[in-house]
Amino acid sequence: MRHTLAAALAAIMLASAPQQAEAQFFKKLGKALEDVSKTVDKVLDTGSATQQATGQQTAAGGTKVTCNLKDFSVEYKGVTWYKDFCGVDFMLTNNGAKAERVYYFDKLKAIGADGTQLQARSLVGGSVTSLGNGDFDFEPGVPVKVTFALFDMPRAGTKVSLCQMRTQQHTPTGGYQDRYIEFRNVVVPPMPTAGKAKGGPFKGVWTLRGNGMEGKLTLDFYGKTVTGMDAMGNEMKCYGTIYLAYGQNVDDCPITAWKANGNTATVTYLGGRDGNTYSSVLTIDPATGKVSVSGTRVLKAEGMGDCYVTDGLEFKR
Repeated sequence: MRHTLAAALAAIMLASAPQQAEAQFFKKLGKALEDVSKTVDKVLDTGSATQQATGQQTAAGGTKVTCNLKDFSVEYKGVTWYKDFCGVDFMLTNNGAKAERVYYFDKLKAIGADGTQLQARSLVGGSVTSLGNGDFDFEPGVPVKVTFALFDMPRAGTKVSLCQMRTQQHTPTGGYQDRYIEFRNVVVPPMPTAGKAKGGPFKGVWTLRGNGMEGKLTLDFYGKTVTGMDAMGNEMKCYGTIYLAYGQNVDDCPITAWKANGNTATVTYLGGRDGNTYSSVLTIDPATGKVSVSGTRVLKAEGMGDCYVTDGLEFKR
């Protein structure tokens, strides 16, 4: 009887041994896989910590927003069609304890969905950046509106693959460090006024010649199809150009805005030689078709006045 009981107990122990060994094996395997997972996360730098460090978020329409400025946050406001450009709007806030200067808001890159590089400027707190003028001071806790201004955008809408601002921050210990703000896959809606522009007299080409000067006035107030160039040599779509030349000395002024009343229009344009912003009145003579220039004045001075557009100029068909 004793031998029979011992044999039975031995059989039970032998049967349970593989099950216990199997349980221990899977327990160890699970722990090993957990350690491997943690190691992979650390190597790839994945997880919520990375999103917090870079400030990455997904906005409406699938736009990816990233800001890696230290102690700054971005609130994406979407895309707005302004009078002369299409703007990617956002609020930038310094969450630090003291005022901080951020450098190089003028270092921009904008790539369209078709891979072409777009013309762009940035507006920070109402100030338009230009080369060498892209540094701004941010007070702590004060949101500042920033607009990534895109020019020559299709009025029917499109998508922009990348809008990027390459900036810098400075610390006493680390010196100047590269930072950036970027938007990927920005959906640009159709322009609200697309297809509603009416025709009128201010479309065509006029010329002048005399007194050692040659000139050409090219206008399209209704389609904004004219290709101009600013004082830094950047191409831009505009409502027209006022081209004047004295031999090799040339002034090519892009018209950025207009307001017409019948055969008279007040135009705003950029001086091709000095970068100043000017305003003039263009008047078309219905009898002869000639366009005369009057009421010229400086709206905003960026440098020495060296524009060739003056009152009394007269262009003809």
